[in-house]
Amino acid sequence: KDQNYSYTIMAEPTPTTHPLRQWRPRLHMMVLFAIILAITSSLLIFSNLGPSRTPSHDFDALFLPPTRKESAIVPETSPSGEHQRSPSSDQFPSFGTNNNVTRSKRKSERSNNNSSNSGGGLHVCTCLTDDNPRNANLPETPKRLRWLHIPKTGTSFISTLWGYATSNSDRYIDLSVNSYVCGQFHNTAYNVYDFALMKRYPWEIYGAPNMIPPTTSKTSSSASAPSPIQEDMHLGLVGGTQHTPLAPNYKDRQYTTSKHYQKIRPKLRKNHGSELYDSNVTVVAFFRQPEERIVSAFYDGRHSNGFPDLIWKELIKSTVGKSSTSKTKSRGCVIDSRWYHNPLMCFARFPGIAGCMSRMLTGETCADGILQESGLENLPYAFDVVMNHLDFVGLTEDWNESICQFHRLYMGKLDKPGGKRYWDVPLQGEFSNVHKGEEKKLGVESLNGFKDLADTVVYDAAKLKFERMVGGERCYKYMTHDEIKERKQSNYAADMPFVKTDDNGNVCVPMSCSDLGKQCGEWNDGCGKTIICGMCDVGRTGLPSTWRVQCVEGQCVDYCPPWNEKGYWFLSDDSPSIVRETIQEQSEHQQKYLSPVDAVKICEVACANTWNEEKSPPGIESFINTGLCKCGTTPSILKANLTLQDFSSAHALNAMCRETKARKEAVLLEDDTQPICCPYIPREPDLPIGWKRLYAMGGDNFEGEYFEHIRMECGGFKECESAARQKQAEMAVFDLSHSMCYLARNVVKFEDIFTVTKDNGSRVFIDLRNGATS
Repeated sequence: KDQNYSYTIMAEPTPTTHPLRQWRPRLHMMVLFAIILAITSSLLIFSNLGPSRTPSHDFDALFLPPTRKESAIVPETSPSGEHQRSPSSDQFPSFGTNNNVTRSKRKSERSNNNSSNSGGGLHVCTCLTDDNPRNANLPETPKRLRWLHIPKTGTSFISTLWGYATSNSDRYIDLSVNSYVCGQFHNTAYNVYDFALMKRYPWEIYGAPNMIPPTTSKTSSSASAPSPIQEDMHLGLVGGTQHTPLAPNYKDRQYTTSKHYQKIRPKLRKNHGSELYDSNVTVVAFFRQPEERIVSAFYDGRHSNGFPDLIWKELIKSTVGKSSTSKTKSRGCVIDSRWYHNPLMCFARFPGIAGCMSRMLTGETCADGILQESGLENLPYAFDVVMNHLDFVGLTEDWNESICQFHRLYMGKLDKPGGKRYWDVPLQGEFSNVHKGEEKKLGVESLNGFKDLADTVVYDAAKLKFERMVGGERCYKYMTHDEIKERKQSNYAADMPFVKTDDNGNVCVPMSCSDLGKQCGEWNDGCGKTIICGMCDVGRTGLPSTWRVQCVEGQCVDYCPPWNEKGYWFLSDDSPSIVRETIQEQSEHQQKYLSPVDAVKICEVACANTWNEEKSPPGIESFINTGLCKCGTTPSILKANLTLQDFSSAHALNAMCRETKARKEAVLLEDDTQPICCPYIPREPDLPIGWKRLYAMGGDNFEGEYFEHIRMECGGFKECESAARQKQAEMAVFDLSHSMCYLARNVVKFEDIFTVTKDNGSRVFIDLRNGATS
């Protein structure tokens, strides 16, 4: 890196020589030099706790190899052969400065665009055109995507990845799902948008039919017949959404014989092979300015994935603000017997926090809970992975452009008759921040000069690769409706295939599920496409896991299956008088079914035992005699004044489940009077013979054509297996979260560990091929 911030790019390695071996000795000396610089900087900071006065050092130059005659990254050229953007050009952004648009501007751009969309505009990707020269030799559509999810770099990316798996040109999912997931088995809630999205849109119902082509046969073929589903079929996202590091190259003997590897070997995941070196997997990752990432982790519960409990507790203890003296109000902290002005400084300097990105690129967890090192030990391999092996890099600070580039590279489809490539318009929700953190009182400036040395090098390498991917012209643009209409009516209309309008240039604004007043199912969005509102999610209210939820005319309804089987839950001519009268009391709300509170009230009356033949409601005794009610203490739910609307509001896509009235107050304890619904299913049920758990990585890897989905009501493993055998399915998957049984045929077992991403924590399966055990 010279004074003009131009970069020298690593040459393509020869087949016989590993690229790192050519310059690793030089690199080791430079790593040592970087450590010395870090120690020097720390000493200066310790001696002066005011703003850092140490000069900024050009660490990138330390880790880039010497100039080569042949570059592995060839500059983009125009049809005339001239460079559109050369690495030595003055137009090339200096990565030590603002990257053309400052980081703060990128962040505000993303935030402002979220709100401005409602005022009449669209996020568009202008490069999604077949006549764009950069799109002439794009990679094939990836069959399997592996997302390296580095903590605090952008959980929102799951919007694009899950949309890729579940949406197509005619139908798409509504991404406006609240990020909180409320557990059905406990009174807790977690801010995990990826799981919230997967629970609303299960893979077997919305992903598999979109990715796996259906076969014509309606029954499974014999075991000896070739399956029409191939082992290299498209599966979308694999390997889970959690912070699982990339596997190292176990075939690199120089690495596996190193002292560092021998120290961390017991903690590495089992060697099933590497997604980078041994599998046909497209690996994508986002990167973030290292100190910004640390600040975000600090405010997300001291996020330190990889620390064991003992070290994590020590981290919490060390980063709790204390007063330095009784005469001051400052909230400082202590690390290694040294006093710091604020807990954020201690968090960043806590052993094992820095170097997160470097470690995750080389097989280790974000936080180093083994050696508690800085990540510099991993840097040579991490740098090589970024520059030579990652298929896609995105930048959190340049989110919108990253989303557009991902669409350009991987989401184009080839029109075989015409031979042209086309792209579906990106979903507007992909440009939103769906996992917002709390307001930060302390920022990077509060770190007082701290620098994450290893991740700074990794981040600069990622920025270099990103800018080379973007090329000379940026793809993302925010366009108002008026701007789009004016352009469509001009001579440039043909240049805008990335925006869909009518002949007059008017943009049709599709309605969301909330706009339509829908919570589930599939509906016309008003613009000629189908918007998917998904499945009703259990655990949104405080009701126990014995209750169920189903979709009724676009609304999620909590109900008790035994009552429904007898025709007592939904209003009909056969409903008992007590049910009709209870529902008619709510007639001003046009209620057509019982609410959970209504059912509890009926049981309370049935259990009171104070009626006589003249005064008791007709047929009320049947609720006791037929086992529909359990008598006990008066439940608190009757005092909560809950309405049917309270239960309905809890199921809205954008509702924060933990804050709804139905979640807080619709509580039924074991000894309360209540309807008798389904048997209680524990969070960790004992599995019958033949049933196995699904894992994101490392377990059995089966997929197939899911041809039927059966709501089990109160049924469990036995009923699901029985239905699968009756319909000659080869595999059955039981979804505990939704009480659904998914049946599959033409099943294929994959040899690698990268299973399809889904809500694996709530799924178990049974392989019924070749006469599996009954």
